[in-house]
Amino acid sequence: MTGYAKWMPVGIATVLHFLVDGLCLCCLYLMAAATPATDLLPLFLTYNILAFMTQPLTGWWTDRLSHPHKALLLSSCLLTAAVFMLMADTLWWGFTPFSTYAVAILLGMGNSMFHVWGGKLTAVLTGNDMRALGIFVSTGAMGLAFGALYASWWLLAGMLLCIALAATSLPRALQRRGEAISLRSQQLGGAIPPSFGGVGGGFLLAILVFVMLRSFVGEVVPTGLERTSDVLLPLAIAAMIGKAGGGWIARWLGIGHAIVACVCVTAICMMWRGEDSTSLLPVILSVMAINFTMPMTLHLSNRLFPKREGLSFGLLAAVLIPGYMLAHHQQLSSMHYFMLSALLLTISVEIGMLLLMGERRKGLLTGAVAINILTNVPLNYFLLTFGTSTERIVGGELLVLLVEALWYFAFTRGWRKAAIYSLICNATSFLVGILIQLII
Repeated sequence: MTGYAKWMPVGIATVLHFLVDGLCLCCLYLMAAATPATDLLPLFLTYNILAFMTQPLTGWWTDRLSHPHKALLLSSCLLTAAVFMLMADTLWWGFTPFSTYAVAILLGMGNSMFHVWGGKLTAVLTGNDMRALGIFVSTGAMGLAFGALYASWWLLAGMLLCIALAATSLPRALQRRGEAISLRSQQLGGAIPPSFGGVGGGFLLAILVFVMLRSFVGEVVPTGLERTSDVLLPLAIAAMIGKAGGGWIARWLGIGHAIVACVCVTAICMMWRGEDSTSLLPVILSVMAINFTMPMTLHLSNRLFPKREGLSFGLLAAVLIPGYMLAHHQQLSSMHYFMLSALLLTISVEIGMLLLMGERRKGLLTGAVAINILTNVPLNYFLLTFGTSTERIVGGELLVLLVEALWYFAFTRGWRKAAIYSLICNATSFLVGILIQLII
């Protein structure tokens, strides 16, 4: 397929992403305005759980379809039914518990089917290109903000009309060009066999944990800011730019170095902001930096699932909800906020140093993350609880140096290399942390 033939459907899917997410939030906010006395939290939870946590199932189903565009058509039908039911409730029937939950369920399932269809289409047509993946996922955040802030019946009607036109015209337009897409017959380049009992399974688990923590951090960072249009729009724009630009950054730096750099910038911005500050700039920068990693993790997950890109997209979407709910049900104190930012900074700096020293073994790099969690969190908790005297800092750092040297020896089987890894990584992370605190 030519460049235009590949990117034209991706562009349409990107616009549809904005419209679908915007329509869903617009529906929910119109329903909230029409039923002010109703407890709407269960409805919003129902929608979010169905929209995100059913995506592994809808993705698996989409992968098995002989014509995956059926998922787009079914999604459009469900969203249309939700809009007409909302209209009927508003104008004629009145709202009942059954009708309100029916609207939330239809919206959630329609949203779920659209996302896995779009993710699969983008991955297959572009050969798992991170730039295209980032562009497709980027417009969702703006759609959510737009639908929530400017909810109206005119906006809802316009979005639904555009969705219906695109959903019916896109498959036929491709067929008329003689370029009908067989999304089942293609395989992505560089696929990693999903040996889920070994390296592939551990790699998948690491990706899912990282995505869940990214969702948690993305929700924790704006804590304390009033969610007005002056805040929501800049945050949505930052998230959109981050997702759209992540693929280019990864192609420039390499995925490993890019993820490390993005996490490091996020941690620095979190330290800069602090737990009680209302400054918007560090929040915007951290939201942008953490979202740079989204197309990278999606690209890596797709490589684990050749010919099952819908399932891959769905798995990563499903783990966003646990991170989101954890962030909203766990109030972080100033100590916890500092410990989280310090941990992210330490991990990113030490993994970055290992990469710069030429280390590429996935087991050792994953182990470095684990040992940093096991050493950094207790040390910072001890120092913040009992005081940061020079003796305690030196003693704690020497103990961490010894523990990490023993840990690295288990991977390198050489005392000299283990000691060098531990000394350089710990010295660098300590000095970077001191420098950042002095600057901010």
